[in-house]
Amino acid sequence: MTIAVTGATGKLGRATLQYLLARGVAAESIRPIVRDLAKAHDLVDSTFDVAYGNYTDAALLEAAFSGVDKLLFISTSALGEERMLHHRNVVNAAKGAGIKHIIYTSVVKPAAVACFAASPGHFHTEVLIRESGISYTFFRNNLYLDIVPFLFGGALTTGTLMHSGGGGRIGFVAREDIAEGLAAVLTSEGHHNREYPITVSRECYGLSEIAAELGHASGKIINYQPVTREEFRVALEQAGLPAPAVAMSLGLGDAVRAGEFDLSYPVFEKLLGRPPLSLKNFLAKTLKP
Repeated sequence: MTIAVTGATGKLGRATLQYLLARGVAAESIRPIVRDLAKAHDLVDSTFDVAYGNYTDAALLEAAFSGVDKLLFISTSALGEERMLHHRNVVNAAKGAGIKHIIYTSVVKPAAVACFAASPGHFHTEVLIRESGISYTFFRNNLYLDIVPFLFGGALTTGTLMHSGGGGRIGFVAREDIAEGLAAVLTSEGHHNREYPITVSRECYGLSEIAAELGHASGKIINYQPVTREEFRVALEQAGLPAPAVAMSLGLGDAVRAGEFDLSYPVFEKLLGRPPLSLKNFLAKTLKP
């Protein structure tokens, strides 16, 4: 069996490669698909079956997918029509190459209309994969724990987590855990035509809880200050954030407030065979007073 991994030089792709090896898959049976060979010297110099492929070139991807049984399709970072062009190329290439099973990294609660900018693209990609007739597994990932310091790290300086997410909750999961879960699915059976919510097993994290955990991990007192969308926009602009970052932050706040990341479900814990890394333990490892 040959397993191909798109986006293999990214953090999720690289971590998944290592978990596949840890589960006993021979490197020669793993085909990292890379679009920038300059970033893949270590992979090329290993015994991995590296192939060159680009989301913009369906014919090149089909050649790279030749002989592949299972495809881990890690979604592109592009949004909107560019994302759909990339994803259409991957699905068409997979179908042309005769791939039997696609494992796709989607988003929790995918929807055609959503506040979270990436959600519609994931929704439409899931439709494309279903319509291809290829067996699938959708990893519907919640937001990464890894972005918590980026999203809320300013509170460590100010002592206040100001946000427009209101009473919304987020089921953060660690990227490393997702990689381990993907490797588990890629190397086992019983996952055909399944949608897995990749999220916390129990209650999601509210912003006040995130503030408290940031404080606990850093040895500081941090309070959550809910603000309106307009107040949040003004604060972001006064902090000097560029317009795209302001738009992204506002959209994320809208999505949190709308409950787009508020989903708990035990299936991820079952895939891992253990509880996923908690916010408390992640911050304890990441932030040291």
